[in-house]
Amino acid sequence: MAVGGLSVPQRAVRLVLVLGVLACEFWFLLHVYHLDDRVDAEHVAWVRATTAVTASDPAVAPAPVRSALAGLGESGAPGAARAAALGRRWTSTYDAGDRSRLLTALDATGRAIDAEQAATGRTVVLLVGGLFVVVCIGWFTWFNRLARRHRAVQRELTERQVVDAGERRLTALVHNSADVVLTLDGDSTATFVSPASQAVLGIPADELTGRRVVDLVAEDDRAGFVQLLTGSLHRERNLSIRMRHADGRVLVVEGTLNDLRDDTAVACWVLTLRDVTDRTRLQEELTHQAFHDSLTGLANRQLFRDRLAHALHRPDAPALAVLFIDLDDFKLVNDGLGHGVGDRLLVTVSERILGALEDHDTAARLGGDEFAVLLEDTDETAAALIAERLLLALGDPIDLEGVTHTVRASIGIATAHAGELGDVELMRNADAAMYLAKEQGKGSVAVYDHSLHARAMDELSVRIQLRQALAQEQLVLHFQPTVDLDTQEITGFEALVRWNHPERGQLPPADFIAVAEQSGLIVPLGTWVLRRACAAGAELQAGAVRPTMAVNVASQQLSDPAFADLVLAALADSGLPADRLVLEITETALLADVDSAVTALSRLRTHGIRVAIDDFGTGYSSLSHLSRLPIDVLKVDKSFIDRLGGASDDTSLVEAIIAMSAALNLVLVAEGIELVEQARWLHRNGSQQGQGFLWSRPVELERAQLLLGSGVRRLLEPVELALVPAADAGGRP
Repeated sequence: MAVGGLSVPQRAVRLVLVLGVLACEFWFLLHVYHLDDRVDAEHVAWVRATTAVTASDPAVAPAPVRSALAGLGESGAPGAARAAALGRRWTSTYDAGDRSRLLTALDATGRAIDAEQAATGRTVVLLVGGLFVVVCIGWFTWFNRLARRHRAVQRELTERQVVDAGERRLTALVHNSADVVLTLDGDSTATFVSPASQAVLGIPADELTGRRVVDLVAEDDRAGFVQLLTGSLHRERNLSIRMRHADGRVLVVEGTLNDLRDDTAVACWVLTLRDVTDRTRLQEELTHQAFHDSLTGLANRQLFRDRLAHALHRPDAPALAVLFIDLDDFKLVNDGLGHGVGDRLLVTVSERILGALEDHDTAARLGGDEFAVLLEDTDETAAALIAERLLLALGDPIDLEGVTHTVRASIGIATAHAGELGDVELMRNADAAMYLAKEQGKGSVAVYDHSLHARAMDELSVRIQLRQALAQEQLVLHFQPTVDLDTQEITGFEALVRWNHPERGQLPPADFIAVAEQSGLIVPLGTWVLRRACAAGAELQAGAVRPTMAVNVASQQLSDPAFADLVLAALADSGLPADRLVLEITETALLADVDSAVTALSRLRTHGIRVAIDDFGTGYSSLSHLSRLPIDVLKVDKSFIDRLGGASDDTSLVEAIIAMSAALNLVLVAEGIELVEQARWLHRNGSQQGQGFLWSRPVELERAQLLLGSGVRRLLEPVELALVPAADAGGRP
């Protein structure tokens, strides 16, 4: 373990060296400290030795002493005396004066010797100290070099360990990766292949090594792959290609291609591949679902508009046409036979539409029972011919649950040249033409012209102004009486809305009800009519006659979950008895959502409110519907009454309706009676009540109150309404 940049052994070696150096230094200083003492001891010994020697033989005395002895001259004892003095201290041979000078000379000589020895000792100390410093510096220099070398070796070992660990990790990753990793030379020969090739391509790594990878690439993608290898990328490049599996399947693979030829450690191409076949297939399915109708497989609205916009923006595009197709009465099939049968019908319709078109044409289901067709490079005449061909194809009978059904459709056509219109405008024009086709008669074709645009703008204006009319109280109610055909007495009134338009005068419902239904304003409009009619009905209850008040209800109102609560609230606020209110609903509105209608109307009937089917005979209700629906009254449409008493006298349908109402115990009201003969015939054949201009047009509330008080006979004088006596019943008028 390294601590402070050095390992534990390194720190131990350094500590031992430092302690050794400190010990040497301590020994040296101690030696120098005692050197003077040794010199002094040696000096004393030397003096003593010198004294002893010179005492016996002055010739061996030091030079300074010999000089001093020579200076003594004659003061010394003669030769005989010197001989006699042998064995004694030689200084005793001198007199006191000479001896003093001799001792002074000896002392000076000793001091000189001491100074010389001290100088010699200092020199030795300096030499030894310098040598010691040099040795220490050498030790530290050598040790630092050794430490640096040791650190370099350790660093190299660490780096090598890191590299080895990285190589081991890289090897483990490559061998355990789900992606195939390959190294390639210039002609795509694999020089290394990871084991994942077995799982991805079905080829073991050792078999793929040495083979040309380009041979596995699908032919359509091979040229592009070779171009990448022969080029000079010098960077990473993403790729998506198709390759052939060992079992023959074609895989969609994606990955990266790295040009590492300039890297001397690699010097090759590095290719990584992963199988994305399932993901690609899922993406294609999701894309198809996003732009195609899930039921029919046709293009959806988004894809159709995209192709239409592209066609309109082509600079060289010729004229094109859009056909807007709406199936007539499809909702009746859905409600009568079920949504499963309705879906099969839509699939059959889509197949027949495709069968009547060319491959380059686009067919789309916009939603529900609405379809559209884009015809490129065509004109109005050719588009009309294709529309007629579509009607013929759709008109072939279809067997649905054992019931033969004939599909009818209304088709609107709009044409344009490139850059002339936008996709939204062209589709809007085709839609407007389709509504014109419906007005002309179901199963027909209409072509858009500019008058339809003016009409559409007028409808838009009506929609805006109608919203203002609701807020500014421009709407009023008129009331048309219903009459008992037996007594000629008023039994009730039907509330009919009028619009006091500030510029166009009073408008009948036919001028704005359709716009209200298309715009969604029919719900607030219907609520306004309901509340005002209940209030008016309550006022009409003041006299002896207690007439009913009939209010028309649209399908959008009936499908509102709060509809029943709104009706009961209107009754409570107005004070009108529940048994005096009649809700008139068309067959189409009832069949739009049978379950919701039955639920809401059944609840209201428990409170005493009565329900009438309005315009009966124009819809598609069956006996099973009539027996299921909670109804009390049938109102026969005016189109059937018009057949009575005229040149085209046709009574069979009316007779059947009267018989059916009697069988179901329903009150029958004949609408649109204008002739006395019609009233007589209806009375003779069992119709209980009538309504029409024969008695009164719709009038304001004050006029309705007068009618209720005076009776309709007086108002209709001098018209004779005497009915045929009962004994003559069954004859013709």
